[in-house]
Amino acid sequence: MDDEIDLHKKQEDLTWLENLQRNSWEPEVIISGIILAFLFIFPSKVYEFSAYLIQDLGVGYLPSSLVLLYLTMIISVFKIFFVVHLSLRFIWAGLLGLSFAFPEGVIEEKLFKMGQGFKYQKPDEMALKMEKICSTTFAYPISLTIAFLIFTFYLGILIVIYVILDLQFLIIYVIFMISLIFFSLLMASKKKTKFKIWYSGTILSSIAAIYQSNLGKWFTLLYGVVIFGLATPIIMVDIKDFSLFYNETNVNQMEQDWPAKNLYFEEYHDSEKRFAKAFIPKEETSENMLKIGVVRYQGDSKIMERIKADFNVSLDTLTWHELNETADLHRIYLNDSLINIEDWSRVRLAASGQKVYQSAFPIEKLSKGRHQIRIEKLILNYDFFTDEPEIKLLKNWAKFEFIKE
Repeated sequence: MDDEIDLHKKQEDLTWLENLQRNSWEPEVIISGIILAFLFIFPSKVYEFSAYLIQDLGVGYLPSSLVLLYLTMIISVFKIFFVVHLSLRFIWAGLLGLSFAFPEGVIEEKLFKMGQGFKYQKPDEMALKMEKICSTTFAYPISLTIAFLIFTFYLGILIVIYVILDLQFLIIYVIFMISLIFFSLLMASKKKTKFKIWYSGTILSSIAAIYQSNLGKWFTLLYGVVIFGLATPIIMVDIKDFSLFYNETNVNQMEQDWPAKNLYFEEYHDSEKRFAKAFIPKEETSENMLKIGVVRYQGDSKIMERIKADFNVSLDTLTWHELNETADLHRIYLNDSLINIEDWSRVRLAASGQKVYQSAFPIEKLSKGRHQIRIEKLILNYDFFTDEPEIKLLKNWAKFEFIKE
């Protein structure tokens, strides 16, 4: 009696699974559409998060850039995956309609002579083949999702340790690389360790094995490589101009020659995004006072204290003003004339939550036309291996023009 009940339940489960498999296209299309909608929103959030790491948490430019590149890569790769899947489903829907409209397929006698005598596929056969391709394409990213989640969690732990303990990035980098090498060697070994036995039974390993054994290991690998290759242009667009958030360097020559207005003028700037270095309200002004904002970088506090403690002679040599706020690490020039700013107000911008210093200086005597603002900045250049600093003056930390009406 119990065996009959178990058999009946097993048959019900199989019937339920078969029905789901036949109608898998419905959840596939819905899930792909929803995920794509989110994926097209995330890049700007990831960009802002990486800038937040640099400016508000004091995480270095290099680790923040790697976080941006890594997260953007994940998002772009999955964009390609789901765009490909929806495109294939579009073809599948067309073949499905074709099989309904012309179930018999090709009527050879009605073709031109040159098209006769060949073997053509029937619409229902093509629809079934495309159904298999679509389902296979949709399932492929699952193994990557699990791998990325594990990898991202591990990366997040390392970043938290880096920030809390204020370690050198070199230490975190070495830990990360050693762990990767150790894991690679462990998986490459032919010995059946307890870890490999456990790992082989996981969803991640099982999905990868199914693809490799049914489609071929080289085809599976090549497919992933092609997807990553297609995602590369999207990645490059999504990380554009992030180098401007590099606090310890001058504005690059490209940006000096062709500055982006949205990075220096509030009127062109998206209020929910962060400024990279310095900004003013408008490109064209008729006011007698010019308000200027300078972005606060958390890492500047450490730099300022170290300069005050160990580099007083250098400050005297540069005839630098007294360092009371991190804003005092900057020196502002208007048309190469030094502007004396004695006080800065601390402001947190409403939409983005970014912390900035603001002040103003008179420009009533300026003639009409274009004028240049150039900002110098004191920073400490640390040796990557010894962590020993030397003071450095960035003469073009920020540089842009405005128009006096």
